[in-house]
Amino acid sequence: MTTGIALVAALPPGLATWLLAALVALIMSFLLQRLRQHSVLAEARAELLRQRLAVVLESVPGAFALCDAQGRLQLANSRFRRLFEHVGLGASLGALLPSGMGEQGAFDHGLKDGSWHRVTRQPLPDGGFTLGAVDITPLKRQEQILAARNVRQQALLELVPTGIWELDEAGRTVFANRQLANLLGGTAPPGLAEAGLRRVTAPGRPPADPMRSLPAPGMPVEVEHQGGGIARRLLLVASGLLEATETAIDEDMLRRTRLVTLLDITERRLAQAEVERLAWQDPLTGLGNRARFIATLSERVADGTGGLTLLSISLGGLGQVNERHGHTVGDAVLRAAALRLSQGVRVEDAVFRIGGNKFAVLAPAMEQQTIRWLCDRLAQVLFDSFRQGALEVALLPAIGVATAPQIRGGAETLRRAADLARHRSEVEGRTPVFYEEALGAAADRRQKLRKALAQAIPAGELHLVWQPLFDTRRYRMIGAEALLRWRCGAVSREVMPAELFPLATEMGMLAEIDFWVLWEALATKRRWAGKPGAPPTVAINISGATLRDPGFPAQVSKALEQHGVAAEELDIEIPEDIPARDIQAMAQNLEALRSMGVRLSLDDFGGGVSAMAHLVQLPVQRVKLDRSITHRLPEGKRETAVLGAVATLANSLGIELVAEGVEKEVQASALRAEGCFIMQGWLYGRPLAADLLVPPGG
Repeated sequence: MTTGIALVAALPPGLATWLLAALVALIMSFLLQRLRQHSVLAEARAELLRQRLAVVLESVPGAFALCDAQGRLQLANSRFRRLFEHVGLGASLGALLPSGMGEQGAFDHGLKDGSWHRVTRQPLPDGGFTLGAVDITPLKRQEQILAARNVRQQALLELVPTGIWELDEAGRTVFANRQLANLLGGTAPPGLAEAGLRRVTAPGRPPADPMRSLPAPGMPVEVEHQGGGIARRLLLVASGLLEATETAIDEDMLRRTRLVTLLDITERRLAQAEVERLAWQDPLTGLGNRARFIATLSERVADGTGGLTLLSISLGGLGQVNERHGHTVGDAVLRAAALRLSQGVRVEDAVFRIGGNKFAVLAPAMEQQTIRWLCDRLAQVLFDSFRQGALEVALLPAIGVATAPQIRGGAETLRRAADLARHRSEVEGRTPVFYEEALGAAADRRQKLRKALAQAIPAGELHLVWQPLFDTRRYRMIGAEALLRWRCGAVSREVMPAELFPLATEMGMLAEIDFWVLWEALATKRRWAGKPGAPPTVAINISGATLRDPGFPAQVSKALEQHGVAAEELDIEIPEDIPARDIQAMAQNLEALRSMGVRLSLDDFGGGVSAMAHLVQLPVQRVKLDRSITHRLPEGKRETAVLGAVATLANSLGIELVAEGVEKEVQASALRAEGCFIMQGWLYGRPLAADLLVPPGG
C-alpha cells in the first residue's frame, strides 16, 4: 500500500489529490465497516486499527481527514490538524464547509502565515465524507498577481484619455472603457452600426453614411459624432482581427475581435481652423489677406477656363489720417473702406486687403464698359467722406486694371500689371487706368535704374557740377552750389535729379548719397584753395532725413577737419518740403551746425509746401526763392506779391534773399527792385564741372 501511495504522490498535485481521496475513502469505508461488525473486539485491537489507519493517513501527500455522516471529525493526519488547529476529534466540521457546497466540492483555506490550501470534499458510501487539502500557495500567489495586474490594467484602460473599444466580427461591443462612453454620448453603444459615427468628408461634399465597417488595420480615419448637443471630431484607428486565446476562461475570450481607439481631436481641429483663418484672413478688415489673394489668383489663372479682371486699389491720404488723428482712426477708416468695397462689388467678385492702404478685387472676365462701370462705382463709394466720430475723412482712391488672357505670363505678371496701372493712377490722379505695354517698359527701366543706383557710388557714376552764386551789386561770384548728376551706364544716359532723388528715397539711399556729396564737395573746395576765381563758399543740398540724424553734425565736423575746410566756407541748403512736425526734430542739429559756423539756407522757398513759419522757426541766414516765382517776373502779379512779402520778412529778420533760376535781365531788374541782389541762374552761369569753373592751372 505504501508503494501505491508513493506512486500516486508522484502524480500532479490536483490529480494525486483526487486519486488519494478515492483510495483513502475506500479504505476508510472498509475499515469502518469492519469496526462496526466487530464492535465486540477488544479495545486493544481497535486501537491497533486506528494506529495503522493513522500511519496510512500520514503517508498521504497533503492534509487529510475522515468525517462521519453527521460531519464529525473521526480521523485526521498531522498536516490537517496544523491547518485547522481549533478543530479536534469528534468536533463538527460543518462550520468549515461553505454553505451550499453540496456533497462534492472544494474551497480555498488561507492561514495567517500567508499560505493557502485547497480543501476537497469526497462523499463516502456510508454517508460520511473525506476532506483532502493540498498546498496551492504558489498558484494563489500567481492568481493574486494576475488579479492585481488585471486591476491595474483595468485602471489604465479607464484613465487613458482615449476611447478603447473591442468589437467582435459582427461589429458588436465586447468591451468599452469609460472614455469611449463619454465620447459617444455617455453610454457605450451596442455596436458599430449604432454608434452614430460618420466619416469626415471634404468641404462641399454630402455627409457620409453612418459607419458600418472598420477601416483597414492601422489606417487613421477622421470621423465625427453628434450626440448630447456636442459635435466631436474623433480620430479612429482599428487593429487587425485578434484570434481567440487558447486559455480562455470566459465566453468573451472565445470570440475573434478587433480593438478600436478613438481620440478626441475636436480642440485640435478648432485650433487648426483658427490658425488657418488667421493665415488666410486680414485680422483688421476680415477680408482675405495677401496670401489668400495670391493663392486664389494663382488658382484661377492656372484654371484657364475663363478670363479674369483684376483691380488693384489704393487709398491715397490714409497716411495723413494716421499722422493727424492716430492709427485708431486710420484703422476704422480701413474697416469702413473694406465694407464699402465688399458691398460695392458683385456677388461673383472677391475682395482682398493685400496690405497697408491697398486692396484688390478679383472678378470674372468683363467687357471694358462693365469694368469702367465697376471701377466708377468703387471709386465713388471710396471717394465719399468717411465719418469717424466728429471727424470727416476724405480719401483719394486710385484703381489700376489688368485683364487676362490679354495679359499673358501667369498670376505674377497679371498682378504686376495691375499694380503698375494703379501706380500710374496714383501719379496722374485719374481712375481707372488700364494696363498698357508702355507701363511695363517704364517699370522695367525703373527696375534697371534701381539696380544701377545701388552700385552708382562704387562705380564712380555720380559726379558734381557747380553753378555760381553772384552778388549783382559787386558783380562777383560769392559761392557755388554743388548739383548732383548721375551718368548711368546701364541706360547709357544721364539721369536727371527729378528721377534720381525719388528713386534714392524709395531705396533708402538718401543718407548715403548725402554723405558722398558732403565729402566730394569739401574735397573739391580743398582743391580750389588758393586758386584765382575760386568761390569763397560751397553750397550742398542735404535731405530732411539726414538733417534729422543725430550723428550728422559730428559727420560734418569730421569732414571739415579731414579736408581742411573752414565751417564758414560750407553752406548747407535745407529742402523747403520739410513738414512742420520735423522742424522741432531737427532743431538741435541745425543749432549745432550754426554754432559750428556752417551757413544754413532755406532752399526753393515758395515752390512747394514751405510757409512763412519756416523762416521764423529755422535758424537760416539765407532764403532762396524758387525758380517758379522768378520765372513769372515781372509780369506775374502773384509772384510779384510773394517776392515783395518774402523780401520784407527776410529784411526784417536779417536774412539774406537769393533768387534761383534767373535767366533774363528783366527778372534781375524786378528782383533788385525788391532788394534781392544775390542771384543764381543761366544769366550768370550754367552748371559747370569743377575744373571748368575753376581751371586747375589758374
